[in-house]
Amino acid sequence: MNTAKMLLWWLTAGAMAAQTLQIEGPISGFAFDKASGALRPIVGLPGAAYLGDPLIAGLSWASIAPGGFTALVLRDGELYRVDGLARLAPSWSAVENLQILPDTAVWSEDGSLALIYSATSGRAQLIRIGDAATAAGEVFEIGEAGALAIDREGRIIAGTREGVCLIAGESRAVLLAGVRAAALTLAGGKLYVAAGAEVWQVDDYAAQPRPEAIALVSDPVGVAISRDGARLFVADRSERAVFVYDPAGRARIAELALDFEPVTLARLSGAELWLLRPSTGGGEPLYVLKTEPDPGVWFVPVGKGE
Repeated sequence: MNTAKMLLWWLTAGAMAAQTLQIEGPISGFAFDKASGALRPIVGLPGAAYLGDPLIAGLSWASIAPGGFTALVLRDGELYRVDGLARLAPSWSAVENLQILPDTAVWSEDGSLALIYSATSGRAQLIRIGDAATAAGEVFEIGEAGALAIDREGRIIAGTREGVCLIAGESRAVLLAGVRAAALTLAGGKLYVAAGAEVWQVDDYAAQPRPEAIALVSDPVGVAISRDGARLFVADRSERAVFVYDPAGRARIAELALDFEPVTLARLSGAELWLLRPSTGGGEPLYVLKTEPDPGVWFVPVGKGE
């Protein structure tokens, strides 16, 4: 049996073993537990959820698509696409033409596109999830990027040293000059940028961008928008809070106080569940923001009853 066939057998056997997981309750999403190198389900609903046993282990990195059906995972220096997460029946396929080893990834709103990025090289590659054979596309020379986003058409928004840039094919345009973005998110044709002490909204970013500062913050680490676009959420590290804004009225309407420092605001599942702080190991819980119907912050312990 050659190496490729042995690897395929090993991955298939691992996937079959994973199907023996016993899950009690609905699955709200999946999270990568970096401390244990495992992809684990969030079992139950926020407020009564826990991080379940590993579905896939032995990973050095993973990123889960919106909706929680697909993930990109790095194992032994190889990148794989894993489908069937929600069914607890993962199926694997190698990502061909890989030219970088990613340490982060961002997804389009519908999960059809992923942009993988290496901070070491400053390079990125686009992966089209809907293709029959999964292959990484052309390489983009982005440079140092503090934040990234990608839309459904494959246009890249990058927070670089020169500002917030729109990259479409070989063209590159600066949307916000001199602004060092800490976080980006896209929704409904609008771009939201958290940078320095401000949050910006950029309407029609792909054609005739119209940037406007809509909120003042202290130390933003993440930004998210509700499904209907009526509420904007900003995670502030130094204030230990999630601030809720009405983007249309340019007003702060609520504050969710935290007893920890958030480090991100990354989509976990659908449009309503966002990660604020991953588990740091040693039994520490992860923390999530639920944006709908009523915003709230919940901790998710590692293991049932912990």
